[in-house]
Amino acid sequence: MTAAKMSPPLYKASISTVQLIIQTEPGLLPAKQNANEEDANGDSTETPSAGRDASTADAITELGMGSNKKKSRTKKAKSKRGLAAPTGFEEFYVDAPLTPVEFEEEQGLYDPRIEYAIQRYCVRRNMDSPRKDVFDKYLSFGGISAGPKQFAGGLDAKDMSDMDAAEIALMKATHFVDADKWGSEGAYEVDFETCAKAFFSSRVPWVYDLSGPDSSKLVKAKTNVIRNFLNYLLHHDVCPEYKSQIFAARAVCDLADRELPMIAIAQSCLPGDFQTACSEIFGGSFRGIHGGNPDWATDVECLVGMSLDLARQTFRVGMSTHVSDEVAKMYIQQNEAGSIAATKVYNTGLEIIELIRASDEVKAFYEHHSAAEGLKPLGRLIAKTWTPPYKLPKDLTEEEKAAEANATQLTETHSFLVEDYVLETCFVGMKLEVTVREMSFGLKFFDTVSGVFCSFYTLLPNELMIGWRIPEAEPLPYRKSYNAVAASAEELDGEAETMKDNADRKRFGNDDAEDTKDMETQKDSKDVPRVETTEA
Repeated sequence: MTAAKMSPPLYKASISTVQLIIQTEPGLLPAKQNANEEDANGDSTETPSAGRDASTADAITELGMGSNKKKSRTKKAKSKRGLAAPTGFEEFYVDAPLTPVEFEEEQGLYDPRIEYAIQRYCVRRNMDSPRKDVFDKYLSFGGISAGPKQFAGGLDAKDMSDMDAAEIALMKATHFVDADKWGSEGAYEVDFETCAKAFFSSRVPWVYDLSGPDSSKLVKAKTNVIRNFLNYLLHHDVCPEYKSQIFAARAVCDLADRELPMIAIAQSCLPGDFQTACSEIFGGSFRGIHGGNPDWATDVECLVGMSLDLARQTFRVGMSTHVSDEVAKMYIQQNEAGSIAATKVYNTGLEIIELIRASDEVKAFYEHHSAAEGLKPLGRLIAKTWTPPYKLPKDLTEEEKAAEANATQLTETHSFLVEDYVLETCFVGMKLEVTVREMSFGLKFFDTVSGVFCSFYTLLPNELMIGWRIPEAEPLPYRKSYNAVAASAEELDGEAETMKDNADRKRFGNDDAEDTKDMETQKDSKDVPRVETTEA
């Protein structure tokens, strides 16, 4: 039995109090070590040091009250607290080579597929909160359940001394494969590549904010976690039959490192000044939303919309440098006649197939011509029609579906005038969802950008399946008991009503019973307060 620590006020006890304790309990006084402390007559002599004798000082020391100095509260070194331990996510970190014994052990562990691999991976990696958040979301998106620990307390060395690696991983596990997925051949498809594409293209950009100057750093922090996990699967030969898919999924991580930062920048740049100018002039979504340049907005870098004068200047300079003579003449004729109109407005998906940057001649014109002062040089964005996977299918009859399947699918190509600095943020394969307006004089422009997507954009219903369970064939026990109680209560109510009706019939007869019910109804209605209303 250990003694409890004394509270700090007892350390300040006076010398007289300690002497009283010693006199009351002689056994507390330690044996004298120095023969000079006792004179020839056997009387003890006081030592003049600090006003207390040696016996008292020894007793005070033994009782733990001899020093008023505060104990130093220095922090432990980071290495002793585990903060300096390797995380396993360092740039050049690799797992140690496996010994034959470890290889045979892990081959037995990984027979139940991915569950044990995930559990052992988590044990061997020191994940902080951001990394664990990404890893949990990735596994949940891939159909792996991520929940709280099995036990609230930690495992000490004594508990783990009698366990092997598999048992330790199981006790610390927070990720499990649901029972409905075990042995369900055909119901679920294992596809590492498609899952990685969908996670990085349709999940990560909507869950995490990747904008700002550190966009590349934020994206790599996400992809490195998944890449590290895929490398672990390859190194430990967890899924040899899916090795090609794992390599392809790792390539998706590299592609996401390049495309996701560019998408984050492109979202803030599109649709561009020329598209905004066309929208302001020809009645698009930016028409009339510009609030001018008020005094309170002098420090604002970017105002919504564009003034009509600046829009006309931007449009005229762009038309003079890029459109053909035929389009220019048609615009002049229709403008004089006042017949310019949008012939077609539609929402569609676009996939960029070519980017034509501004030529040196165009850049020189914008730099030296007075009409183009302050404007950005234009290039061309060439795109083809792309159908977003989330778009609802057409409502066609069976004959129309057959005719559409047999018909030759013609891919429509679109050309738009876009600023060169905007084209710098785009790449071939980037996908857009925009609202296109086709003008009567032959010009196309888009003024509403609903979405910007990666070249590998993939949409899976996995997110909808998180937490989903197969419905039970029969109701749960508590539901059965609840239904039984409810049914019995209804039966009792019905029997009570029948007994009351029978009693009324015996007492008053059939006709009298009906009259009695009518009288009770009228009585109840009379009890309700009424409000008299008069017409004015």
